[in-house]
Amino acid sequence: MNNDAPGFRMAYEGSLLDGIYVLILFGLLSVVATLWILYKKNTLRSKYVLLVIWGIFPPMWFVIEYFFIFMPYGVKGSFAFFQYGQDIASKLWGAVFALISIDLYKTKEKEKADNKNEAAAKDT
Repeated sequence: MNNDAPGFRMAYEGSLLDGIYVLILFGLLSVVATLWILYKKNTLRSKYVLLVIWGIFPPMWFVIEYFFIFMPYGVKGSFAFFQYGQDIASKLWGAVFALISIDLYKTKEKEKADNKNEAAAKDT
């Protein structure tokens, strides 16, 4: 593949590129599944599990991809493109992590308010 084509650069070639596309698809489906779980399963436990998963696995993937995939197998001269892709992916990860955190906070605050209302109802 000609990596010097204007406006289009690849960090990987061949079957490795196909594998990366599969992982990108998996990542996007994970975002969709996370949003579905957040809004359909409104439990603190599910939100804590999502927070832990999104807090650990994406950063691990960034490290693994850089050191164990890009460094040995990446296309020479494509580091800037790789870095740009990592930057976009990290922003998506940060947005999902923030969304989970905010939703978890709102759920905890609602639970506190509900408990306070129940306690007030018992006192009357």
